[in-house]
Amino acid sequence: MQMTYIGHNHVHDMDFKIERPDGCGDYLALLIKSPALFHVNGQDVYTSPNIFFLYQKGTPQYYEAYKQPFSNDWFNFTLDSGDEDFLKKLHIPFEKPIPINNMQYFSLLIKNMTYEYYAGQNYGREALDHYMRLFLLKIAQVIPALNKGIEKIHHDKFSLLRSKIYSAPYEKWCIEGLAHEATLSPYYFQRLYKKNFGVTCLKDIINARIEYAKYYLSQTNLSIKYIAETCGYENDVHFMRQFKSSTGLTPSEFRLQQYKS
Repeated sequence: MQMTYIGHNHVHDMDFKIERPDGCGDYLALLIKSPALFHVNGQDVYTSPNIFFLYQKGTPQYYEAYKQPFSNDWFNFTLDSGDEDFLKKLHIPFEKPIPINNMQYFSLLIKNMTYEYYAGQNYGREALDHYMRLFLLKIAQVIPALNKGIEKIHHDKFSLLRSKIYSAPYEKWCIEGLAHEATLSPYYFQRLYKKNFGVTCLKDIINARIEYAKYYLSQTNLSIKYIAETCGYENDVHFMRQFKSSTGLTPSEFRLQQYKS
């Protein structure tokens, strides 16, 4: 395993952007210390600070700063004979952000590698080979714990978002905004939302608004039009259509039913 380039604690302006359609010619390991936006397979992937990201040789590289200066450590490397098997057995995913809790430890490893790379001492190449193997082995150790905790992490995050939707169904919720808050692509966000709650996010937003409307219909004499606006609808016709589709009754019929009971 040979290191071809390295950088430690590099900070760039908020307009920092990398666009390499053909990659950089070798493998690229990134430690990202700030919010970032990656473009992977046509999808936008927003990441929180403190993640590891590994690009395979020849893979397009598109990433940029997101609303803050961009801070990272990184190194490029090539594989010698037998190294590919070593990397494979670690099961480190390519082009997928891996949250890092102990960023200081990994950043210190890269700092030491940076010194070794530029010092030009005897056995420097061998030392760097061992450093890179140690670094990747330690990353591989993070993954099982991450996989065990990922469902709970996602469930807690999604439960909080769902609570916000049901607490304020009148807000103009949109998939893009919610996905951004969850630091996920819209596609992945929708898939995980349904996996967690058995219903699509859009359907859940509608359900939250309908439940909100039911309260006002049963507890107040407010007009249908006013209730529609209170529940986040721009016009009462759309509200009445969705209400009947969800409950089988028009808002007026539902109100009458509640009064009779």
